[in-house]
Amino acid sequence: MNVTIEAILVAAVPALLVIGAVIWVHVQQQAAIDRLDDRIAHLMAGVSLLTDTTEGALRDVAVEIGRLAVTVEGARPPAPAVTQRRIASASRRGRTVQDIAANEQVSEGEVRLHLQLDKSRKDRTHASLR
Repeated sequence: MNVTIEAILVAAVPALLVIGAVIWVHVQQQAAIDRLDDRIAHLMAGVSLLTDTTEGALRDVAVEIGRLAVTVEGARPPAPAVTQRRIASASRRGRTVQDIAANEQVSEGEVRLHLQLDKSRKDRTHASLR
């Protein structure tokens, strides 16, 4: 059995090419994994920053709500029916929506809503009396 150099080269060259291809694929996959690791690290840092910011903001909101609850604990808002009557009577006396809103410390839209509710209540009352 005489093995020549040509026979060794014929068997070795394809084997070396396959090994080279495997090494090249491994290097490419390792580079892709490294890029993915970097992206995951950046994502985790962003999530951590977002979590810290959200926790801080919610803590600040809770403190502010607690502070406001303590300062307004004794003061109750006027009953809606009382406010409704005051707004309706002010309107009947000829006051403008802007004046009523400033006096009641509510928005002009809320005054208009109260006036519409009062009108619809009166319409229902008149319709039921007929």
